Amino acid sequence: MMSPRFTKVFRELTTDKTRSFMLVLAIAIGVFGIGSILGAYAVLTREMARNYMATQPASATLKIENGRIDQDIVEGVKKIPGILQAERHATVLSRMKIGDDWYPMLLFVIDDFRDIKTNRITKVSGAWPPPTGTMLVERTALKVMKSGEGKEIIVKTAHGEQKSVTISGIVHDPGLAPAWQEQMGYGYITLSTLQWLGEQQGFDELRVRMDDAYNSVGAIEEKGRAVAGRIEGQGHFVHEVQVPPPGRHPHQGQMNAILSLFTAFSFMTLVLSAILVSSSISTLMTKQVREIGIMKTIGADSFQISGLYLLMVFVFSVFAVITAIPLSQFSANLFTHKIAQVLNLTVFDASIPLWVFVVQMLSGILIPLSAAAVPVLRGGRITVREALDNYGVAKKSFGKGRIESFLARLNVFGETFTLSLRNVFRQRTRLVMTLGLLAAGGAMFMTALNVSKAWDVNLKKIYKQRRYDLEVRLSQPVYTDEIMAKIRQMPGIKEVEAWGYSPTSFITEGHYEISHTYPDKGHGSFSMAALPLGTKMVDLPLLEGRWLKTDNANEVVINRMALAQSPNLKVGDLVTLSLDGHPFECKIVGIAEDIFSPSTAYVSADTYAELSDTKGLSNMLRISMNSRERETVLPMVREINELLGKEKVPVSATIPMFLIRNAVSEHMGVLVGALLVMAFLMAAVGMLGLMSTMSTNVLERTRELGVMRAIGATPKRVILLVVMEGLIVGVFSLVFAFAGSVGLSAPLGNLIGNMAFRTPLPLAISPLAFFIWVAIIVAGSVAATLYPAWRAGRMTTHEALAYE
Repeated sequence: MMSPRFTKVFRELTTDKTRSFMLVLAIAIGVFGIGSILGAYAVLTREMARNYMATQPASATLKIENGRIDQDIVEGVKKIPGILQAERHATVLSRMKIGDDWYPMLLFVIDDFRDIKTNRITKVSGAWPPPTGTMLVERTALKVMKSGEGKEIIVKTAHGEQKSVTISGIVHDPGLAPAWQEQMGYGYITLSTLQWLGEQQGFDELRVRMDDAYNSVGAIEEKGRAVAGRIEGQGHFVHEVQVPPPGRHPHQGQMNAILSLFTAFSFMTLVLSAILVSSSISTLMTKQVREIGIMKTIGADSFQISGLYLLMVFVFSVFAVITAIPLSQFSANLFTHKIAQVLNLTVFDASIPLWVFVVQMLSGILIPLSAAAVPVLRGGRITVREALDNYGVAKKSFGKGRIESFLARLNVFGETFTLSLRNVFRQRTRLVMTLGLLAAGGAMFMTALNVSKAWDVNLKKIYKQRRYDLEVRLSQPVYTDEIMAKIRQMPGIKEVEAWGYSPTSFITEGHYEISHTYPDKGHGSFSMAALPLGTKMVDLPLLEGRWLKTDNANEVVINRMALAQSPNLKVGDLVTLSLDGHPFECKIVGIAEDIFSPSTAYVSADTYAELSDTKGLSNMLRISMNSRERETVLPMVREINELLGKEKVPVSATIPMFLIRNAVSEHMGVLVGALLVMAFLMAAVGMLGLMSTMSTNVLERTRELGVMRAIGATPKRVILLVVMEGLIVGVFSLVFAFAGSVGLSAPLGNLIGNMAFRTPLPLAISPLAFFIWVAIIVAGSVAATLYPAWRAGRMTTHEALAYE
């Protein structure tokens, strides 16, 4: 036979099935969020490391002048203590033609496809190795190239003629960001194919992999310098040593930060659910205070009383955990594969580790129990006299306070509205809890869309700060006056300027240029840009200092990304930068914002020409047009490309500004989507809180509603009264939700902006987000109160007046 105490618990769980269902659902939502995010976090962290380390990433890459690395150099480096492998490579920036337009393309030249020792790629399908005149393509590049295996695509290198290259196979390179994010193609070819395309260069990159003793950037840099010194001793000039963060995927830091942020939000959702459970149990104990007194009269102690109600919370939590875990597994799997697609990963093992389920179970049980413990223990300590002397809600005469008196005189929208408004303030503690739950969901929802709008604001700054519409990169410095004059004569051209650019880095010791660039030549890169004073192509806001204003002065302006490489630098400091492998000292005169640019150091064109001995020459053109619309820019870019081809200009890449904008915007979609999902989960908990509150209010006022029915109130009038109460609470929550979104949007924008491009996002308020949330809160408030309102409306006068 069941113990009386367990019989009571069972009856409480089954008597009010609606309340029990809501509390289980609320906890389940929080447990579901935790399991979804932690499951994806665990799998992605493991699979990212597995994918990246399986490529055998090079510890360092040495760039050697003239592209003439012979096999003797490679074998000699292999014999150096601490070097596990050495291999020669080349990476060539070229162009591919898709339809009538040219897009950037990286060609990775591999020495021996049958025995790749560093930065390995994995065959997906097709030929291996690719025959001369063909190439393998990274799987994510097919979308950008609008092509497929067995098809041909036109490729042009800087010094060659355009040729049709057959895609002979598909590969996977998890060390690269997806091509559709970078808006470029990735091709893998042999040296013979590179020469067939018209390039005479050989292998100019020596990639070395070091043993486990070299597991930090400092240790790898030191060893890289030693290897460079040995190579230079053999008569070769090493002008750069590239050292990416050891063992870290290019996007690992961003992924960890994003998933950590989502994990915090999922735990916040569970905490809100626990608060709802705590409030509901507290309300139940208040309602049953006389029962508690009777139980104590017949021998129950405080511990036993508290234990009964904590047991109810425990049962709710167990049911919630059992319900949520299978659903969270499914959700985590979907989220994992979506993020893996964004990060260009293959998920070899989607199994969620045991510790995730342990965390789910412990948090799903302990957090609600902890939240309920305070009111339950306090309620369990009530004395027999206090319990039996309790008169419920009638003990406190509602209506005598200042707020109640003011509301009683307020008759703006009729008696029903006034009565609903007064009823809202009856249980202020419960009102605060409900407002908090709804406001938290609304704040997160509006914050997600505010961050998205802030990102769009920064995207628009790309066009404001960069006033050029096309960047033309040349493979070598050439005289450009004649070609610039011809471009200026084209209809629709506003201005053309000759610039210079070169890889660079801060030199702190030795004479070698040390950078932290990944093999894709984008992530971690640091460039020097040489501009004519008075340029019309950029308008970069200065965070500190001034802009360049003197020719032939060793002055430099660095952007925020460059500052991130040496955070202690400030205006007025002297720094040593490299240029073509040679160091020169310059003074920092300004720090610029430079939205969405990689690390860049700006110097005057005259200073650059003097240091690089390229007076009168340039290797980059920036072109602005009268119209910046894509539909207008595209045809003009085609004409310029055709002109450059006829003039035999050695073009390595033509990059329209809209292509950069597209590449940046591709990084944001998944983040905003995930933020919105977390916001909807928190909003769902808020709606459950509103439903729980209204159900409790209806139960507490059952007799009052019976009296209303007795004096003539129709069921429709009672339903309207209850629904209006819910709407009023929902509308009140809008104020706090909006205030919360303003408070959250700025720090979250700072976090995401600094994480992505070292530039905080501005505070942007989305009116659309507010109006959408208004619609959601109105519809949700009505939906959340319909059931308790319907239950109140269908209750007969006899049932209401007989309610105990």
